[in-house]
Amino acid sequence: MLAKQTFSRVVAGAVLALGLASSALAQHQAQAERPNDHAIGSEDAPLLIVEYASYACPHCAHFQEAVWPTVKSDFVDTGEVRWIFRPMLTNPVPLAGAGMILAECASDERFFDATDLLFAEQSTIFETARSGGDVLGVYNRIGAAVGLREEELMGCFQDPAMNEDVNAAAMRAGDDGIPGTPSFIIGGSLLNIVHGADGNFWHWNYEPLLINGERVPAEFDGDSFSRIVLHFRNGSHLEQ
Repeated sequence: MLAKQTFSRVVAGAVLALGLASSALAQHQAQAERPNDHAIGSEDAPLLIVEYASYACPHCAHFQEAVWPTVKSDFVDTGEVRWIFRPMLTNPVPLAGAGMILAECASDERFFDATDLLFAEQSTIFETARSGGDVLGVYNRIGAAVGLREEELMGCFQDPAMNEDVNAAAMRAGDDGIPGTPSFIIGGSLLNIVHGADGNFWHWNYEPLLINGERVPAEFDGDSFSRIVLHFRNGSHLEQ
């Protein structure tokens, strides 16, 4: 069993797009699906959404728990949306990096299962790390659930190539201009949350997102985000 300090060094040392082609809006450089992207949903789906998230981001964990099941069942599983998940680094970097490596270490078929579990166990990981407990043991438990033996997971944590991939992903997110997590590329431009004195609202293309002429509050629930998906699925953003 690796000591906590050694585990941190191993990991720390490592370290939304649109299917409506008729849009006249300049498309964000991160819109297109890339080699080695992790995608789920029909390749022929009329709407492509790219999510940037961190396994160490509590808001991302909330989104995964409260929003993703509805989006997946109502839009991804029905062929309406193709969803790309691009992990990126945020603080605490060792935990974000460890999550990225574990998910990549799993088979392609289990990547999204690993992502679900990493977010579901995020609070446990944080609490274990704060208390000086066996963080690696938590990751081993998650790994086992997606078919990884302990020695396989440790091999991935210690693999220089995987550590380089983590750093490369962080660089790509920076190059893509992603300001924080969670953020999305949808309808050809960036969708993210902007915090202001009058509340937190979704911004799209660096302006407040308007649906039916009203700003959209940054609420993490299935119905609220489904409203956003439908707005772009129906091409309503082209009138914004």
